[in-house]
Amino acid sequence: MKKVELLAPSGSMESLYAAVLSGCDAIYMGGSKFSARAYANNFDDEDLKNAVDYCHIYGVKVYIAVNTLIKEEEYNEAIEYIRFLYKIGVDALIIQDLGLFYGCKKLFPDFELHASTQMTVHNGDGALFLNKLGFQRIVLSRELSLKEVEYISKDLGIETEIFVHGALCVSYSGQCLMSSIIGGRSGNRGRCAQPCRLPYTLINKKSGLNKAGYLLSPKDICTYDEIKKIIDSGTSSLKIEGRMKRPEYVAGVVGSYKKAIDSYYNNKPIDVKNEYKKLTQLFNREGFSKAYMFGNVGKDMMAYNCPKNSGIYLGKVQKDLTITLEEDIHLKDGIRIKDDGFAVSGIKLNKNDVEYAKKGEKVTLKPTKYKSGDVLYKAGDITLLEELSSIYENLYAKKLPIDLQIEFKVGYSLKLIGKFEENEFEVSGDIVQKALKRPLDKEGLLKSLNKLGDTPFELNKIEFLDFEEGFMAVSSINAIRRELTDKIINFLILKYRREDKVKKDISYISKKPKEKADLPEFMVVVSNIEQLHAAVDSGVKDIALDCFFKGSKIRIEEVTNIEGVNVYIKTPNIIKEELEGICGLIEKHISGIKGIVTSNLAIIARFYSRINIIGDYKLNIFNSYSSQFYSEYLDGAVMSVELNNKELNNLAKKSTLKPQVIVYGKYELMVSEYCPIGSLFGGKSSKSSCSEKCFEGDYVLKDRKGEEFKVLTDKYCRSHIYNNVPLNLIPNMKEYRRNNINSFRVDLIEEDYNKSKEIIKMAMEEKFEGDYKRYTRGHYKRGVE
Repeated sequence: MKKVELLAPSGSMESLYAAVLSGCDAIYMGGSKFSARAYANNFDDEDLKNAVDYCHIYGVKVYIAVNTLIKEEEYNEAIEYIRFLYKIGVDALIIQDLGLFYGCKKLFPDFELHASTQMTVHNGDGALFLNKLGFQRIVLSRELSLKEVEYISKDLGIETEIFVHGALCVSYSGQCLMSSIIGGRSGNRGRCAQPCRLPYTLINKKSGLNKAGYLLSPKDICTYDEIKKIIDSGTSSLKIEGRMKRPEYVAGVVGSYKKAIDSYYNNKPIDVKNEYKKLTQLFNREGFSKAYMFGNVGKDMMAYNCPKNSGIYLGKVQKDLTITLEEDIHLKDGIRIKDDGFAVSGIKLNKNDVEYAKKGEKVTLKPTKYKSGDVLYKAGDITLLEELSSIYENLYAKKLPIDLQIEFKVGYSLKLIGKFEENEFEVSGDIVQKALKRPLDKEGLLKSLNKLGDTPFELNKIEFLDFEEGFMAVSSINAIRRELTDKIINFLILKYRREDKVKKDISYISKKPKEKADLPEFMVVVSNIEQLHAAVDSGVKDIALDCFFKGSKIRIEEVTNIEGVNVYIKTPNIIKEELEGICGLIEKHISGIKGIVTSNLAIIARFYSRINIIGDYKLNIFNSYSSQFYSEYLDGAVMSVELNNKELNNLAKKSTLKPQVIVYGKYELMVSEYCPIGSLFGGKSSKSSCSEKCFEGDYVLKDRKGEEFKVLTDKYCRSHIYNNVPLNLIPNMKEYRRNNINSFRVDLIEEDYNKSKEIIKMAMEEKFEGDYKRYTRGHYKRGVE
């Protein structure tokens, strides 16, 4: 039975040492470029090379995240960067951009590739699609249940990787545009500003009912007590999130999960309660959740009161400003009070100054930055941190055993034969001299040979093949010992290194280009009956039906009977257990509809050879290589809405995939399994019993600046958060036409009949003369970094 992999994060050399010495099987990290944690202390090329070598000495694999969307002008640089990673022996790449994926497959066909969680793989068909393309491993979305993980891993036989500990995004990864649209910092480019960790107020505009807090801030994942079930699911790798975390955190979390995994395979019990407490002390946000693995999708997953490290409960301040301790406390421990905190500089116990106090004792703390009634939490445990930091102080603290055979005979060279794993390494040194005074005995020789403290090795079995007392300078013995260890180290490093590939041509060659249908010149997406009537009454010929929102009364069969109207079905971006139902709906109407609008890989894989498909903007098509890849499956697509005008025009000129531009509509900023409406107003923690409060109001999330973001729910109880203002590029349509972009789309989300007709009229006439204050041009000018 193949043992499950423990995959650790690393954002610095110290974190890397901590992870390896704590027992991980593999490391994932970012280099200096194209990583989805652009603000981590990522590695420059020299550090990266040293890091890879260090890990390979210990048999630890290294996966490099190159998991951002790649701009056209960056593509050659990205390929050369990957060439460097290939040569230094990186074990696998973690990739989001399908254009980069195909460049890698062409130039480095033996380079192992993993599909990043940024690719939003959340169903079996999507996983199969990418696996057949050549991704060896799929990093599954964190929203999957354990049953879904098991289906993909076992039933479909796909190598999967899942997150088991660390931060959880409230939106599906790869589907979030909130940071990008609001502040220009794109999560798809590794620069997320984490607006989900800010305070919001959920307001029912009809009733005025509201609730405030950190409403989009999930608790961190901790599945420590469920490791047996998770390993039994058949997943190949257990991933710990935390490239932005300090090395002590990495050491502690990796060490705990290593114990849990070893316990599973050795069938030996561990102190789960104690390990769980340690994990809680290291970092938590109002406790932990188990993500969506066991069906928990409601308010129990959320840290509504504190988006930062909560620590563990220390005690409540009494009127005399004393605290009866619920945990031990030491000088320099970190204390949290609500959103504030301090480091303990003094502890007074029974009027005496002490360095520490125990649970149950009554103390006062300095500085006195608290008042009567405050609840204190211990957010930093200096003793624990010092214990964990000691793990990586000696980077060769973990020793690898060498069996050693020795030949030491006067008149002959000193010979050492080291056996490491299944390999033998032989070195010869200076000639052994006849001793003039005191000869060197076995004990003295072994004393010198055992000086391996600055190496990753230790002597195990020692055998003298020949020995005769003689003389040799200690410096000569040290030299041959170093030669042997260097030889083993070089072997361990060089067996991962690869020769540079001679291929330089990165032009994309489409294997089976799809015969393209014409894109509609003007398309309107409608999500309710009023919008549909407005589109039909306005003479729109191409209408896409988004009939998957709650309360939608659109009936596809009624629209397909309207003469002169081409009907498209716009599918949800996220499709899980309802996949067969949605595919069945498409099958039912496939002869009567013109095509599908979708960003879902499963839908594309099922229907691309049977019907026209227009890719939606959440496919994140960012460069001509990814657009050309999709040209095998799509008739056209809305390219990434994070491209600026210049980038889009250049992409349109290079790509064989016809571009479509959204000229009006609110962007979907987030899509989530978590529903704030049901969780806050439904009275239950589970979305299956939320009382469907979404039918009883008109809901918005209001941020600190007073901006309101529309919240809608679909028929599968997922929540969708839309931008506060609509995109309006209607005045730019003529400019797009001059650049040979001739397909335009209007998205109607919450507009009524009259507003819909007004927008449609302006778009059809390509004129806008209203007030622009309540609109945005999105990334038309600025794009993203």
